[in-house]
Amino acid sequence: MKIAEIFRHLPKGSHYFLVSNLRNIRYLTGFSGDWALLAISKRSMRLYTDSRFTEQAKKETKGCRIITITKPVATYLRSFIQKEKTVAFESSDLRHAQYMRIRKFLKGRKFIAASGAIEHFRILKTKKEIGKIMQAAKIADTAYRRICRFIKAGLSELDVAAELEYILRKTGSSGHPFPTIAITSANTSLPHGQPGMRKIRRGDLFLVDFGVTYQGYCSDITRTVVIGKPTKKQRDIYDTVLRAQLAAIASIGLNKSLKDVDKTARDIITEAGYGKNFGHGLGHGIGLEVHESPGVSFRSKDTVTEGMVFTIEPGIYIPRWGGIRIEDDVAIVNGKAKVLTKSPKSHLKIL
Repeated sequence: MKIAEIFRHLPKGSHYFLVSNLRNIRYLTGFSGDWALLAISKRSMRLYTDSRFTEQAKKETKGCRIITITKPVATYLRSFIQKEKTVAFESSDLRHAQYMRIRKFLKGRKFIAASGAIEHFRILKTKKEIGKIMQAAKIADTAYRRICRFIKAGLSELDVAAELEYILRKTGSSGHPFPTIAITSANTSLPHGQPGMRKIRRGDLFLVDFGVTYQGYCSDITRTVVIGKPTKKQRDIYDTVLRAQLAAIASIGLNKSLKDVDKTARDIITEAGYGKNFGHGLGHGIGLEVHESPGVSFRSKDTVTEGMVFTIEPGIYIPRWGGIRIEDDVAIVNGKAKVLTKSPKSHLKIL
């Protein structure tokens, strides 16, 4: 990406840009460490980090000068950022204390809040980025297949979560992009419920929602199963969620409003009598972060565009009964929706 492109998406009159979001720093430079500040002028980029990451930064980065700091980073910026110039910064990410220190050391400069400039570019993935997400999805599918052999009555939710995270690491995931959700029975009515000591019983719903990180890029998948023979209500609700998901995926096409994709699934769930039990958006973008733009919801203003990658995850959640959610990752490739996660979902899986 050319520096000039970045400045076209910053507030008018910006001369410099301070990037503090580590995912954005990785996107621009390749640096994957957990502490850095990137300063960009219209001619160059400087990555400020400390001695823990100097060698790593030299190996990973391209197109920027590496500066190892031994004192507050703000003191180094004085020699780079000229006086009487305007400095844009990531207002949604830069910590207030660090911002105040920078302002103190950079007197005579004007600061202007800016957010979303780099995220704007990250919405549309390259073929290389999609390839990494596809690999993360393959790891997720392998892990799901293996965890299905492990789940059984008598185990606790934490037993399953721990085993699943072990499998993910052994299968190639470099980390968990969010806390693994592995919940049973009435706990499944909590969309982001966390595993505890509750034991799995015959006839329970069991929901797993987990992610994979591969070379910095994420996948995200949810499956819901029954331990034993499903009841008619469990099967009917599952079939409703599955119909909604498949219809939403089938409706995806170039220039289609993501709000309308959400509506396709939401209408099916509402017609089945469960509209009030589907409170969240239909999906979210995935990439360097597991939750990023674009949003797929009733509030979305985005349209389907080549290179987007997002989830489709309708759900029905009934307090004190349980919940069912099915989630897959979808990439827009050659104008069509390509489902990246392949784990079985054609029927309510019985374990």
